[in-house]
Amino acid sequence: MGLRRLLGLVGVGLIVLYFTLLSAEYSEFQRFLGDPWGRAVYVKLHNPDIAPGTPHIRTLVDFAKQHGYSKILVIHNAGKIGYSHFWYHGILIIQLGWYDYRTVFAQPELGLVMEDILYGQRPMLGIWIADRREYRSMSEAVNHVRDLESAVPGRTMVVWHGSCRNGNPLWNLGCGAEPYFWILSAYGGRVLALTFAVLGNFAPIVFYGDAALAELRNYDKLQALYNSGTLNRYAVDPYLRKKPMPMGPRGVYD
Repeated sequence: MGLRRLLGLVGVGLIVLYFTLLSAEYSEFQRFLGDPWGRAVYVKLHNPDIAPGTPHIRTLVDFAKQHGYSKILVIHNAGKIGYSHFWYHGILIIQLGWYDYRTVFAQPELGLVMEDILYGQRPMLGIWIADRREYRSMSEAVNHVRDLESAVPGRTMVVWHGSCRNGNPLWNLGCGAEPYFWILSAYGGRVLALTFAVLGNFAPIVFYGDAALAELRNYDKLQALYNSGTLNRYAVDPYLRKKPMPMGPRGVYD
């Protein structure tokens, strides 16, 4: 057998092994927590953007309904809010955040991400937050999420938040990417987690179409509006063609 043929057989074997593992891990995670999709947004169009009636939630809920989902689980790097669940147009949105004691706010650091990929120690260096309660372990937090899910019939979309306040969103996976990776690793497997860390980066294009591409074209301007505090009072469209829309009661735009 020639070397080229041997390498070809090894390559085919690795591809078959990859898809076999991916399928098995996807099925395991799907049964346990829901369907993994990827990140929910690239940059914020309003702050907070995971809230009733905001631009991203309106479109994401429509997408969920069209594809037969009754629930959406959004994973965050925890900031200053309690990550309470809420209903919007018949869809339950569940939120789960993780706060790292060693960092100041939600932005992940590449060195710490690589440390986790290699050693898997980071989840023990922080707390999980959902519905204004703190959980000391991933399993406790996920059990709370599953209790919420089990009370509502139907399928669940699982996404990480994804918004980033600095840098190109295609290179910065944004808020929630790390705990999303851990949860997929723990309840599916590393093949599933690594696959969706890459492919899931493009999920907003599936959810929002050209509007997501507009977020990428205008990310620096949208980030400037967020960092200046403008998006605390207004919502904007990703094309920046319309005037900012004043915030309604409790952030609801309906």
